[in-house]
Amino acid sequence: MYEAHLVGIYTPEELPEQLQGFVNFQAVRDEHEIRPGERIAMFNVVGTASYVAVFLSDLCCYDDLEVKLSQHGVQADQVSRTSLQRVLEEMASRKTP
Repeated sequence: MYEAHLVGIYTPEELPEQLQGFVNFQAVRDEHEIRPGERIAMFNVVGTASYVAVFLSDLCCYDDLEVKLSQHGVQADQVSRTSLQRVLEEMASRKTP
């Protein structure tokens, strides 16, 4: 399995143009409708020019992220794993009143 490094978390409005194709591909693959303001995690497959987009609103926990990445034959590196766990915890706490 390849290693993936978190490049950033973007909204569709902030997304760099060179990553747009990867996001559009993933949206079609997941049958996901991209919504303004939603958060999208972008991972670079280490040693390649390939990227994997993950729509954070589709995840309920970190395990869901691992499943999404494994569908592409990648796993998050340790730094990315730690960062995403924090982001997902923050998102979950905002949903809870």
